[in-house]
Amino acid sequence: MTTHAIGSAAPTDPSSSSTDSPVDACSPLGGSASSLAAIPGASVPQVGVRQVDPGSIPDDLLNALIDFLAAVRNGLVPIIENRTPVANPQQVSVPEGGTVGPVRFDACDPDGNRMTFAVRERGAPGGPQHGIVTVDQRTASFIYTADPGFVGTDTFSVNVSDDTSLHVHGLAGYLGPFHGHDDVATVTVFVGNTPTDTISGDFSMLTYNIAGLPFPLSSAILPRFFYTKEIGKRLNAYYVANVQEDFAYHQFLIKKSKMPSQTPPEPPTLLWPIGVPFSDGLNTLSEFKVQRLDRQTWYECTSDNCLTLKGFTYSQMRLPGGDTVDVYNLHTNTGGGPTTNANLAQVANYIQQNSAGRAVIVTGDFNARYSDDQSALLQFAQVNGLTDAWVQVEHGPTTPPFAPTCMVGNECELLDKIFYRSGQGVTLQAVSYGNEAPKFFNSKGEPLSDHSPAVVGFHYVADNVAVR
Repeated sequence: MTTHAIGSAAPTDPSSSSTDSPVDACSPLGGSASSLAAIPGASVPQVGVRQVDPGSIPDDLLNALIDFLAAVRNGLVPIIENRTPVANPQQVSVPEGGTVGPVRFDACDPDGNRMTFAVRERGAPGGPQHGIVTVDQRTASFIYTADPGFVGTDTFSVNVSDDTSLHVHGLAGYLGPFHGHDDVATVTVFVGNTPTDTISGDFSMLTYNIAGLPFPLSSAILPRFFYTKEIGKRLNAYYVANVQEDFAYHQFLIKKSKMPSQTPPEPPTLLWPIGVPFSDGLNTLSEFKVQRLDRQTWYECTSDNCLTLKGFTYSQMRLPGGDTVDVYNLHTNTGGGPTTNANLAQVANYIQQNSAGRAVIVTGDFNARYSDDQSALLQFAQVNGLTDAWVQVEHGPTTPPFAPTCMVGNECELLDKIFYRSGQGVTLQAVSYGNEAPKFFNSKGEPLSDHSPAVVGFHYVADNVAVR
């Protein structure tokens, strides 16, 4: 999908957390939207990058260098002044086995730039599950054709990008927008029925410590930039991924990523690897829109844990229908004991203050096991009304006191955990759990990280805010 389409003004999105109205957000910045054309090199879509013979230079390192040089060559003015497109959720109805469309995407660009629209293939996370979507870039619209015999609700995400070649994701940490100049929204399709008060569906949530410390500090297999890129590619099989230790190779993590909503790294990736001491290494990649990012560092740390910020992130993930889930991604101090317990208490206090009554998912590298000290994890779950998905799915209601600490197998208790609860407007239920270690081995059978990723399949029922 490489042709372009002209966006139009968007109606108000009542569930958006943005303080800008669509009218303000989509008005030209500082007068005419075409004013940047007078700046040399600012007409970004027409500026090409000369092809370079890579020779013996590794492709990934060369591409990172070319991306950086292109940013310098084209100038930073378009990034600083060019605002992110706005994509709003949509709902449409279609008869059983029927077709609807063309339906114009509800999206606009504040600066009047052209936009491109991307929808993942049928059956992929974020793509339609019960029909076919055809996107017409020229008219900024889509056609949806339902599967014969299917009646119910289907959803898909649309990634909206403005027509600039300067999507330097590394600058997003300073400039604010998630994933450079991209936005994402969910389209809900009611097949064979009218819009309902609730919308239900399923998604997968993965947590993974990707061992992103720079050489020679990382204990995982080398070279890290190569295997980090491979990790990012494999994350496309999931709806949402929370990663830890994303310190030095974030640009490689997102190189092959198809996940449209990505939190901006801290600090910007153009500073890698010197930015490692200033980064918490925590990021989220999602098929659903992620908003309201807040990064918190630990009040307490010990020894080498203090060399990096660590801590936790808070964000909101917007489900089809418009309601949101509070998502936490954490990385506690290693070694367990009082400091790790203090970290968990800090997160618990934040949840109580900021997520009261709301649906919550907490994932990350807890650096704690029930077999080491049951009280800390049990207390963390109890005070927040959380359920450990691994305990629920694999062991019923009983927390295992002496589960094996292996790396492969669902019976293994990992340091990496996923807790959750339902809340106002959103009901969550963990229906499956998987230790995904075998899916993240290289061709020699070696793990891509020194941690095993854990995934939970969630079923959700969310209020449809559009019919309230």
